[in-house]
Amino acid sequence: MPDHENRLQAVERFKQLDLQNDPEFQELIQMASEICNMPIALLTLVDQDTQWLKVRKGTEVSELPRAISFCTHTILGDELMIISDTTRDPRFYNNPTVTGAPGIRFYAGVPLVNSDREKIGALCVLDCTPGNLNKHQQLMLKMLAKQTINLMEYRISAALLEKNTQALEKQNTLIKSAEITLRSFFESAPNFHVLLGRSGEVLDFNKVAFNFIKKVHGAELNRGTMLVKFLAPDFVNKFLVGYNTALAGEKAFEEGSTDYGAHGIIYWEASFETARDMNGEIIGISYIIRDVSDRKTREHKILAQNQSLLKIAHLQAHEFRAPLTTITGMLDLIRAEDYQAPPAYFELLENAVKNLDSKIREVVDNVDDIVLEGTEVYRANGEHQS
Repeated sequence: MPDHENRLQAVERFKQLDLQNDPEFQELIQMASEICNMPIALLTLVDQDTQWLKVRKGTEVSELPRAISFCTHTILGDELMIISDTTRDPRFYNNPTVTGAPGIRFYAGVPLVNSDREKIGALCVLDCTPGNLNKHQQLMLKMLAKQTINLMEYRISAALLEKNTQALEKQNTLIKSAEITLRSFFESAPNFHVLLGRSGEVLDFNKVAFNFIKKVHGAELNRGTMLVKFLAPDFVNKFLVGYNTALAGEKAFEEGSTDYGAHGIIYWEASFETARDMNGEIIGISYIIRDVSDRKTREHKILAQNQSLLKIAHLQAHEFRAPLTTITGMLDLIRAEDYQAPPAYFELLENAVKNLDSKIREVVDNVDDIVLEGTEVYRANGEHQS
């Protein structure tokens, strides 16, 4: 029988089992020894180079080179192999375990065949004197071999199940931890946040969303609810455009305001982002609404202040210009009538006009600076909130 990869892999799997300390396997070996009336009974596994004595009675040896193994010959066939006198068998008469200690003279072994029809080892009995097995003993040894391989495969399955169970528990612990972290992040977010399915149904939501719907609409937000029924009528079309854009794999953004009656006007920014599963498949969208009412209020105040400053600048400019026009007119009259006035008077009048005009320009320039600063604050607030 060739040592193909599948057989050797099967042997490696069974080698991992601690069979020597397993009471059930000890019992099977004891039964084989007593039924066959043999002092030595073994459960062996045969790999490429070694015969492993996984369960043993009557010897302390735990392994032998495969080259001198009796079981190597057993797994070449399908049936019980009996050697009544090893000294008369050309395959074994010069075997070290025959010519030396322990001086084996009798061997009977049944191949252990797993469910994949791979022969992995043998259940065998041995004696230091020649002998034989009657039909009842042969039948019982075969039955014990069958029970042995069945129990071994059960142990393999149980070990694999335990390993998978532990891996699953570990994975579930990690998933639960991740879910707690995600939920904590989800709930701690200050914004209205819902996850919507491919049909617009609510998949999940945070407390902000639940409390808002409860406060404004007097209803409870539940999974499976269609969110569109809570939207302002004039926003539905924009919502559907953003929703379908995100469902197609692209981000979308909307902003505006909604009058909620007794709850006042709320300025908001809405973002639509694609939601995907672990395989990257689109399962819906993430819909987030940010309340930007405070920011918008500040922006409106800044704009109002700018308008007021412009009005003040306009009034101041005209109030200063009126006396300036009068002074200029007086100067023209003095010159036209050729009034005799000291030159110093004219110099004083001209200096007064120049100073007044300079002050007016200074006021206007200062007002322009205030307007510019207010505009920059407005823009900075907008960029920060975005």
